[in-house]
Amino acid sequence: MIASPPSRTARSAIFAVVCVCLTALGHRTASGEPMSPDALLWGFFGVWAVALPLAGHERSLPTILGGLLGGQFVLHALFSTGELHYHHHHCSAHPVSAAGHGGTAMTVAHLLAAGASAWWLRRGERAAWRLARLAASVLLRPLWLTFSAPAPQAPRAAVPRTQSSAPPRIAPLRHVLVLRGPPAPVPGR
Repeated sequence: MIASPPSRTARSAIFAVVCVCLTALGHRTASGEPMSPDALLWGFFGVWAVALPLAGHERSLPTILGGLLGGQFVLHALFSTGELHYHHHHCSAHPVSAAGHGGTAMTVAHLLAAGASAWWLRRGERAAWRLARLAASVLLRPLWLTFSAPAPQAPRAAVPRTQSSAPPRIAPLRHVLVLRGPPAPVPGR
């Protein structure tokens, strides 16, 4: 089943929102620094542009997780650059060093964001496709039945005829009373 353009647009936008929000949350938690709103917007539109052509088919969990891991580290670079730019223009009294933007905590935060969003998006992906298949089968079934050609029927096998044309002899049953017809003649009258 292939998704329609409005469905693809909506699915990729939802994917971008989830990915960027969880990445920003993890990044903010690990660095403790505010992010530039411009970096968030660039991140959303970048993820959306990559996800839009990929949203045509149902994706597996490993595929979603792989895409998210790559996206997490691209977003990390974008958010780190956005933090430095934001601090340079808005908080010049408190300079931020670039050395604090790597490290284990940041890596773990991005890995957790990728894992959580992959799990969440796969569940949503599976439910959305299941709903789409159900709707298609319910709504399109009458059309398929109306416009489909009838299935060819197999020819019936010919019944072999017996040599005699007399009807087969049926053995009478022992405990059957025949109550139809005229009364039987009474003997001795």
